[in-house]
Amino acid sequence: MKKTLTLVVMTLVLLAANAQQKHTVDVWVDGHKTTIENVDSITFLYNAVEPTDQYVDLGLSVKWAKCNLGASKEDEYGNHYAWGETAVKETYNWTTYKFMTNSALTKYTETDGKTTLDAADDAATAVLGSGWRMPTDAELKELVDNCTWTWGTLDNGVKGYKVTSNKNGNSIFLPAAGDYDGSSYEDVGVYGGYWANNRPSSEKEAYYIFFGARSHSKSTDYRYAGWSIRPVHP
Repeated sequence: MKKTLTLVVMTLVLLAANAQQKHTVDVWVDGHKTTIENVDSITFLYNAVEPTDQYVDLGLSVKWAKCNLGASKEDEYGNHYAWGETAVKETYNWTTYKFMTNSALTKYTETDGKTTLDAADDAATAVLGSGWRMPTDAELKELVDNCTWTWGTLDNGVKGYKVTSNKNGNSIFLPAAGDYDGSSYEDVGVYGGYWANNRPSSEKEAYYIFFGARSHSKSTDYRYAGWSIRPVHP
């Protein structure tokens, strides 16, 4: 939406420059509109955020994002995605699943042999851009095997795991963000699940890491389920 608005405004500015006219511009910030009249030029200032400000180096094969996809802070749940989908929705089941038509899967199947998401179907890449992606199941296992997982509750009441590297002591927090099954958002504060970008031999399932207060492990779930994503970076 912001990109579209920027393109529209830039087009308007170019037209204004060519016609030597002034225009009225509506600017939206956090859902609030401000109208500016008699605009004859606009200068866009962009403060780039370096990846190093967005990830944590745990001394593993990849760096892990500081927060969930769709969140801006570590204690926010962020968005939930079906595996291979890049947008959120209201209902998560096979009927609404992007790669299901007439009860048959159309991509990432035994027929096409694809087991790892293309960049176009990787929500982390689609939202954050090149360089970011969803982790592999091997990288999820690496997170389990090389970190100390401590269940706890933050000051604001958000429950989840502090995941501390056994290699360098750095840590990330994975909130127990629950999941979407059908149109129900459930088990918030009780369970958490984070997708990998690949699937096992069973074409209807994909790898993810699943946890509750007493355990955490790599597992699989049906691809239509709405789980969290924690992006990684080289």
